[in-house]
Amino acid sequence: MHYFGTMTDWRNYKPHYLALLSSACLTLAWTWSPMFFLVFPGWVLLFQLAAQKQRPLLFLYMAFALWNAATTYWIANAHPLGVIATVGINGFLMAFALWFGVRAREMLVRLGIGSKVSWISVIASWMAFEHLHEYWGLSFPWLHLGNTFFDWPELVQWYEFVGTPGGTLWVLIVVIVFFTRATSIIKWSWLLLPVAISLVLYFLPEKSSDTYLKVAVVQPNIDAYDEKWTTSEIEQIGKVDRLLSESGAKNIDLLVLPETFLPKSRQVSVLGKGVVDAAFISTIDKYGKSAIFGSTTYDFQLEQTYSNRPMGDRFYTMYNTALFHSSAGQPWQIYHKGKLVVGGESMPFVKYLQPILGDWAIELGGTSGTLGTSEERVLFKDELLGLKLAPIICWENEFSGYATAYSKKGANLLAVITNDGWWGNTDGHLQHMKFSGLRAIEHRKYVVRSANTGVSTVIDSKGNPREQLHWEEEGVIIDRVPLLEGQTLYVQTGNFLGPVMSVLFLLIVLLVILSRFFRIKP
Repeated sequence: MHYFGTMTDWRNYKPHYLALLSSACLTLAWTWSPMFFLVFPGWVLLFQLAAQKQRPLLFLYMAFALWNAATTYWIANAHPLGVIATVGINGFLMAFALWFGVRAREMLVRLGIGSKVSWISVIASWMAFEHLHEYWGLSFPWLHLGNTFFDWPELVQWYEFVGTPGGTLWVLIVVIVFFTRATSIIKWSWLLLPVAISLVLYFLPEKSSDTYLKVAVVQPNIDAYDEKWTTSEIEQIGKVDRLLSESGAKNIDLLVLPETFLPKSRQVSVLGKGVVDAAFISTIDKYGKSAIFGSTTYDFQLEQTYSNRPMGDRFYTMYNTALFHSSAGQPWQIYHKGKLVVGGESMPFVKYLQPILGDWAIELGGTSGTLGTSEERVLFKDELLGLKLAPIICWENEFSGYATAYSKKGANLLAVITNDGWWGNTDGHLQHMKFSGLRAIEHRKYVVRSANTGVSTVIDSKGNPREQLHWEEEGVIIDRVPLLEGQTLYVQTGNFLGPVMSVLFLLIVLLVILSRFFRIKP
């Protein structure tokens, strides 16, 4: 295998075979834990496809579309159109990012930029795509390369320095080295340095803490499609009461309950004041001191926005909300989910489409319509316990840089509350849980995770799940969890690689345009 532009070894191989083989490698890397290393040959084959002279973009799309379909098929359990959108949009964006990076590299080489240096265009193009895919209206960071190692925390302890974007960069560099046939093992042994650092960090003693909390993670196991919305809240609270009683829970510092545990809509201004809310508070006080849980909430506005709906002479906004009951008995603390599921909780680009489409722009956001969000991350605090809790609601768990704002505010514990029952008993809910382990490493904080139907667990600061409640298993996990202070380098710097590579990508795009406009030749 040679450099781009001189492919002779592989010219007899039909590109669709390469596309099929590449997608198979990537799918196995993601769905079968022992095969994680196949991400490297899978991407070598993608590079080879990108070097094709005939229809490289088409064959790249074929490979990426198959990978998306085989890896995220479970989205269809929630909404069939979700898979179509993922395969169509995500697959194309991936294909275009790699295709453009390769074409830009070829141009840089013609302009006299060194063969090795010119590879930066490929890296910048892909990492700019991943950065965009965390922040725009069609965000879907599930298949970011840095996530490949979600089942191998031993190998990625260095994410505390650079996060999962650093993992993406590392994969790309390793693949480039293999693709260019840099065969000197000694020369390229430095590529294993992150793994070596990770293994050292993994086996070092865990950071100690002066404060430990007794935590109870509850998994009620209530069907997300039917039972959750048809069973009365009093019955659901009663079930949690029974589970806590059977577990022997007492003197619990923090109860952790799943997303939308209280499913009925509640007006923000009267939270905690209704009959059902009083019954829930009584249950909390019976077993513990504080609690985090999810609910659907709403409030009213006098003026229309892109996310609210008319009701008489007013407007109202719906939220997917995390609530916190403190040991001091103060009013419930509130955080509204900030990263919404595209199609399920939000209409992409609703802010810009609403003036054109009107209420359709809201209702097309999914069954719940386009929801409102909190403008910034809200840290739940309980001064009596010394707790500074970061509420992470379901989909927010996928975004590497999103939770860093919590740690910058002083969070000493991360809480993921989720309802993964939408996807069924598939790889989806398992991968979702393991992504929480990556967040634990990036922040060096424990993660307490409550899922309505599984998997619920406590994850240590090295990304290892401890006791787990699996799919459709009801129960309670009681654990002693440290509150860990301090900020990792990744938290302090944020996802700096994404913006840096995005700026570099834009400069390369500008150079490509100028070279075309002025017909610059080497």
